[in-house]
Amino acid sequence: MATYHYRALAASGGDEQGILEAPDLDAAIDQIHARGLTPVRLEAKDGTAPGTPSPAATPSRTISIPFLKPRVSSRDLILFTRQLETMLDAGLPLVSALGMLGAQSTSVPLREAINQVVSDVSQGSTLTEAMARHDRCFPELYVSLVHAGEESGLLTEMLDRVAIILEYGEETDQRLRSATFYPMVICIELVVAFLVLVKFVLPRFASLFKGLGADLPLPTRVLIGVSDFFEAQFLLVLFGIVAAVTAWILWSRTPGGRARIDSWILTMPIFGTVMQKLIISRFIRVLSALLAAGIPVVQALAIARGVLGNKVAEADVDKMRDGVIAGQGLTEPLRGSRVFPPLVVEMVGVGEETGALDRLLARGATYLDRDVDYELKNLSSALEPILLVVMAVGILFTALAVFLPLWNLMSAFQH
Repeated sequence: MATYHYRALAASGGDEQGILEAPDLDAAIDQIHARGLTPVRLEAKDGTAPGTPSPAATPSRTISIPFLKPRVSSRDLILFTRQLETMLDAGLPLVSALGMLGAQSTSVPLREAINQVVSDVSQGSTLTEAMARHDRCFPELYVSLVHAGEESGLLTEMLDRVAIILEYGEETDQRLRSATFYPMVICIELVVAFLVLVKFVLPRFASLFKGLGADLPLPTRVLIGVSDFFEAQFLLVLFGIVAAVTAWILWSRTPGGRARIDSWILTMPIFGTVMQKLIISRFIRVLSALLAAGIPVVQALAIARGVLGNKVAEADVDKMRDGVIAGQGLTEPLRGSRVFPPLVVEMVGVGEETGALDRLLARGATYLDRDVDYELKNLSSALEPILLVVMAVGILFTALAVFLPLWNLMSAFQH
């Protein structure tokens, strides 16, 4: 039986501390919940029997490896943000609202982060400072808008804006996954069918035709040759695939490799245009929200740059930021950009001249969202002809490889 020192929140919002005994941490949490309290901090104390070495005599340490900690999903973060906004709008104290949400969260990393945020805020930290310590749960954009909300006294409005941005990103990612699901399934089916044919079907045909002394046509010989090569050099082929994938991953993590891949993505047929509009729409929406929150332009550009995920676009944003610092404004560095279309460049220019940059960017994001939605809805239609051609060529080649020997064999029997 271990001894725990706890601090918890009552339903009235008051703070309560005490000591309890429980066999393990989960049982201690259950005891606190049974008392109608929301746990904020729970620490194990020296509750060992006499004669047992104390924790001081056997020091322990917790090893924390940041990159092994799971990230919080966008859906969990959206739910937390919406619930926190609702509670604060209803007049519930910040610490009480956070404590309740920490107890209710089903995401383990988010629950741990919220409980630590509650503890830090209770000890005098601002919400911004507390959240900034958990960058794997609360990204820089999230923390920046929360900071703007705390400074302006409009925290609930900023949380609503954060939730809208997160919901937009989640919806866009879902639409993109839905649009590419069908082509991916077709490609996987083609690969599986080819492997089954080469591994199991054609070798039997080959032994049959060779036993009868029939000449095999070119398509059949090609597929059988591929099958024999893969069977004889399986380890070599496997090593080559692993080496190629590893080399690609390592190269893609270099600055030059990442920039080259991002450039290819923007110039891909069909996908390139969709990805370009998707990147720009996300960027100007976030930038609009940051500027509307009163964040300075240079800082807003640095924060919004993090949502691009494309080195080519990030280079253009760096030019924008350098232009602002040098007094050139936002528009001039964007002229001739490969990523930002002329419409967006002119919109930024008009926004700078009229002083309504945030509103014009929001309208531009809405326009691009509709365009992206149209492109994604028609993505499958645009890919269908390509998939049909690939399938037709594959099926034709396979049919020739399988049926031409049968026709030759029947002709030989007839003569």
